Amino acid sequence: MLGKIISILLISSVKFIFAFPLAYKYHFPFYTTFILTSIGGIGGVLFFSFFWEHVIKLYLWFIHSYLYKFPQIRSKLKKLKEVIFSPKKIHKENNFRRKRRYVWIKKNGGLLGIAVLTPIILSIPIGTFLAVRFFERTFQSMLFLCLAVVAWSALLSCLIHIVGFRF
Repeated sequence: MLGKIISILLISSVKFIFAFPLAYKYHFPFYTTFILTSIGGIGGVLFFSFFWEHVIKLYLWFIHSYLYKFPQIRSKLKKLKEVIFSPKKIHKENNFRRKRRYVWIKKNGGLLGIAVLTPIILSIPIGTFLAVRFFERTFQSMLFLCLAVVAWSALLSCLIHIVGFRF
């Protein structure tokens, strides 16, 4: 039972929408699903807002201090990078479109638009990163993000348990 609860908390902290079908599969009642997904989503928002820079530093430290000591791993990483990013023009166009979409959300929706879209469409790490980068880490931005997580959690829990809607 503890493993199921931890899995719901972890999934809802990263990819919020995937936690609800899993909670339904585990036969959690409405209130348990609502509370677990809300706690997991708020925990994800707080973790990624306060520790995003540390996660990036840890990743860079791991790459530079550990993986580059081994030439076989370094050569495989370079080959993997070439395979993934070989069509440079297409990759740059996709990045540009994605960045343009984020700027459009910022201009038209503001902090409230980013907060509403974060749990469902953007995912919690990306939405929190955008909110912190565009609007700084203030009490208001964290409050909007957490309220959006709770609102989406209530709505999706109702859809799954009361209406019987399945993904």
